[in-house]
Amino acid sequence: METNENLLNAELQIDSIAHAHLAETAKWGIFLSILGFIFTGLFVLVAFFAGTLLTSMNTYGGANAMMGAGFITTIYLVIAAINFFMSFYLYRFASKTKAGLFSNDQDTLNSGFANLKNLYKMIGIIAIIYLAFIVLALIFAVGAAMMK
Repeated sequence: METNENLLNAELQIDSIAHAHLAETAKWGIFLSILGFIFTGLFVLVAFFAGTLLTSMNTYGGANAMMGAGFITTIYLVIAAINFFMSFYLYRFASKTKAGLFSNDQDTLNSGFANLKNLYKMIGIIAIIYLAFIVLALIFAVGAAMMK
């Protein structure tokens, strides 16, 4: 029977298989983070041009069209900011992990994993907010259905 060993007290080693997996993960992480930065730029462009386009298409909307355009611009800028920070954490994870693996620097590798932790924390917070919106939408939908 195996004994339960406290892994924090044991010296964990990164063997050649784990090294290869982490190195490949870092390469894909850099690729995906660069794509994320590109999409962040596209979100910013869409944020400003979508608001302008909606305002110009709706010439009879007046102040309502301007408020709608400002709302859409704000939403796209928030999405761009979230996407930027997720891409930033992914890039820092990938670059620091790659550097730590190939220089055998434990502190750099740990810093890479800290960025991965921050990325997952951010994804978790976004998932919680998303689930809260779904619950609110269900509550309003049930309430609206009961009003009929």
